[in-house]
Amino acid sequence: MKADFDILKILFEKAIDKSKIEEFSFTAGAKYVAALSPQKKIGVCATLGVNVLDTALKPNLEKAEQRILANAAANSVLNYNVPFDGDGDIFQVVDFDKYKSISMIGYFCSLVKKFEGKDIKLNIFDIDQHEAPVIPMSQQKEYLKDSDCVIVTSTSISNNTFTGIVNNIPNSCDVYMLGPSTPLDDEMFSIPQVKGLFGSVFETNDTEVLNIIKNDGGTRVFMPRMKKVYRIRK
Repeated sequence: MKADFDILKILFEKAIDKSKIEEFSFTAGAKYVAALSPQKKIGVCATLGVNVLDTALKPNLEKAEQRILANAAANSVLNYNVPFDGDGDIFQVVDFDKYKSISMIGYFCSLVKKFEGKDIKLNIFDIDQHEAPVIPMSQQKEYLKDSDCVIVTSTSISNNTFTGIVNNIPNSCDVYMLGPSTPLDDEMFSIPQVKGLFGSVFETNDTEVLNIIKNDGGTRVFMPRMKKVYRIRK
């Protein structure tokens, strides 16, 4: 994959081909941005500490704020136009016992506990080095080259680290994208290593979700109002 490959650009262009830029509306909070499509569907993207002050969507993905808006907008359109393989948790769907070296990019506390409960070792990396237990980011490249499974937070798409991650793993490695920010579109499967997409959808025009995000609520707060869904490469 070329170093300048940007899956978000492809997804965003696909979304705005179906809906005009000016027809989206956004709700920004400290932890998430939510996009409301012209069809009143909700897509979200975590901010990871980026303060999104300008919610005017532009066809420019150079700035961090615009990438977050574009990710949320793409999800609000594309995630509702694909067939799901089911709903539920990644740990219930994927047999992780078959892997020998699993890396997790982005600390998912509840999932980590499930791995610990089955005594499955994880190599965990997170931008927030205060999360425990995590390995220093300086060692991520070294671990990735020996991984046969990588669980990746989908915020790697908006913060533009996704391509670098994929370029540092073996061709035979299985990648699973995880989190409410996950695009569920077929374009994600154009990347050969991507084997599963685990994301979320919401009820049409759920104003309560928008209010939660506006008031700085995160995943744990709006989780009761979202539906976990997944797609597996056929």
